[in-house]
Amino acid sequence: MPAVDALLAFFGVAVLLALSPGPDNLFVLVQSVQRGWRVGMCVVLGLCLGILVHTTAVALGLAAVFAASSAAFTVLKWCGAAYLAWL
Repeated sequence: MPAVDALLAFFGVAVLLALSPGPDNLFVLVQSVQRGWRVGMCVVLGLCLGILVHTTAVALGLAAVFAASSAAFTVLKWCGAAYLAWL
């Protein structure tokens, strides 16, 4: 087991990170202040939809498929590049 001082340091840093707002929270706050609460809620819904899609992909085991198949991963990379170019 780690030393008590190392555990206390880890706990302190973990609490600090848990309490600090992340980029998603800051983005929601900025959009809400600049454009109103409705736009802020749309941002929240968009972020949650992204989390839902990512979690569903993980639950279906797609990460393992992309790790095992270099061809599938290459197709995914090109699709992502095409999407970024489209944006």
